[in-house]
Amino acid sequence: MTLGKLIHVTLRHFQNRLFELATSWMMIALSVHILAWPDSIRASVFRFILQVTGPTWMVIFFGAGGVLRLAALVANGSWPYYGPKLRACGAFIGASVWAQMCTSLFLYQADTGNPPSPGIWVYLVLSMVELIAMCRALVDHGRVD
Repeated sequence: MTLGKLIHVTLRHFQNRLFELATSWMMIALSVHILAWPDSIRASVFRFILQVTGPTWMVIFFGAGGVLRLAALVANGSWPYYGPKLRACGAFIGASVWAQMCTSLFLYQADTGNPPSPGIWVYLVLSMVELIAMCRALVDHGRVD
């Protein structure tokens, strides 16, 4: 399969859910990264997340959320009842992940006295858009019921 064909198939299947697809892969990639290098969180500005949870739980939470969401997106349409519910759960997990990262950046700034990281806004917007995706999935679920 050529790259052009792969892009065409991806765009056709996921249509207006590309954001959900991207954040699913982001969560899976973070999970694999933390699994391979558990100390990477401790050595980064995201170390404040460790006040709430450990690397093992981050791997499970990020990985399960990403895989659950990816499965729901791939099967979208085939699971008219459960698909939107799973997408909503995945979006909620995504919002939680990005909110944790946003909070960690904010806490890092408060702890060090450094200027706030511009990444705070990136993770805040990711969180908010995930909540919009969750609401959209629930609206899609309402169309089924």
